[in-house]
Amino acid sequence: MFKDIIKMSFKNLLMNKMRTFLTTLGIIIGITSIIALITIGQGVTSSVIEQLSGLGGNRITVEITNTNVRKGFTDAEMESFLEIDGIDGVSPTVRKNLVYTLVPGETKSNYNYVYQSATRVMGVNNYYFELVANDTIQAGRSINDDDINNATHVCVLGYGIWKNLYGNYNPVGETIKILNMDFVIVGIMNELVGLDTAGNYSLIVPYTTAMRDLQMGLVKTFDAVLGDSGDMGIVVSQMEDRCAEILGTTSGYSVINQQEVMDIVVTITDLILGMLGGIAAIALLVGGIGIMNMMLVSVTERTMEIGLRKALGAKPSTILVQFLVEAVIISMLGGVLGVALGATIAYVASILIGYKFTFQATTVLLAVGFSVTVGLIFGILPARKAAKLNPIDALRAQ
Repeated sequence: MFKDIIKMSFKNLLMNKMRTFLTTLGIIIGITSIIALITIGQGVTSSVIEQLSGLGGNRITVEITNTNVRKGFTDAEMESFLEIDGIDGVSPTVRKNLVYTLVPGETKSNYNYVYQSATRVMGVNNYYFELVANDTIQAGRSINDDDINNATHVCVLGYGIWKNLYGNYNPVGETIKILNMDFVIVGIMNELVGLDTAGNYSLIVPYTTAMRDLQMGLVKTFDAVLGDSGDMGIVVSQMEDRCAEILGTTSGYSVINQQEVMDIVVTITDLILGMLGGIAAIALLVGGIGIMNMMLVSVTERTMEIGLRKALGAKPSTILVQFLVEAVIISMLGGVLGVALGATIAYVASILIGYKFTFQATTVLLAVGFSVTVGLIFGILPARKAAKLNPIDALRAQ
C-alpha cells in the first residue's frame, strides 16, 4: 500500500516538472546555505583553534602595558618567577626594528652591492626554541645557554628573511652586520605556522646581546610555561601577585592565560556559527512556505481526483499520507541536492580562503532531517485540507 503511494507521488510530481523543480529550488537554496555556512564556519574554527593550540594552552604571557610604571623586567626578576611551583621555564622576548647590512665579499648573498635594510630583530633565550619553534631549525643550531651567558654575537635567520636574502643558499657560518656589528649566522629556521609567526621575518639573537650591545632595553614581555603538575588558576594568581610585588602596583601589567584566549575564541566562533545557521534557516523556512503553496495549488487542481478516490473507498488517512509523502519527497530531494551543492561550495571556499576543509556527517544528518521536518510541517496543512474534502462536493467541483 505505502509502496503504491510513493509511486503515485513520484508520478504526480513528474507531471508538473517545472513547478516541482521551482519548489524544490527553495529547499535546495536553504540546505545549501546551511551546509556551506556551517561547514565553512567549522573549518575556519578548526583552523583557528589549531593555530591557537600552537601557542600552547599551558603558556602564560606576562607583559608590562604601562611603561611609566616600569620599563621592563630584569633577569633576576624574571628568574624569580621560576620559584613559583608549576612553572617549568621562562622565555623573554625583546623586539625592535634595526638596520642590518650585507656586504659583497663577506657574504654569499643575492646582492653584488652593499645591501642595507631594516627588519625586526628579536632577542630571545634558548627556551624560545622549545616553546615556540620546537624542532624548526633546518640548518645549523639554535641559540644556547653559552650564547645567553656570554652575550655572544650570533644570529638565527627566520625562514622568510633567509629566503629573501639568500634564496636556497645555506649561509650558516657567514657574517651579517646589525648596527654595523658583526653577527655570525649559526642557524636557519623552518617556516613557523599558526599565529605566533613573528620569527619568520626576524633576525633572532640572544636577548642578553640585544639588551647590552643592541641597546633594545629591558624585557617588557616574557612567556612562562606551566608544567604538568601545575594548576593554571593558582599559578596565574601567584604570578599576578609576583608582578604586583616587583612593580609596586596592581595595574600597568597583564598576565594572560592562553587557554582562556582559546576558550574565548571557541565561544565567539560558536556564537557566529549559531547566527549563520539561523540566517540559513530563514532561507529554508521560505522554501517550506513554497512547498505549502505548491501543495495547496495541487489540492485545488486535483479536487476531482480526490473526490473520485474517496468515492471508490479511499480513506481520509490515505489521502493525508499521499500528500504528505509528496511534500516530504520534494523536501528530501532538495535536501540531498542542497547537501551536495553546499559541500562543494565549502570545499571551493577552503581552497580559496586556505582553511582546513572539514565535513561532518552530523551536519548532513541535521540538514536532511531539517528538510524532512520542513516538508512534514508545511505539508500537513494541504494534506489535511485534501483529507477533509467531501467526496460529493469534490466531484461537483469540476
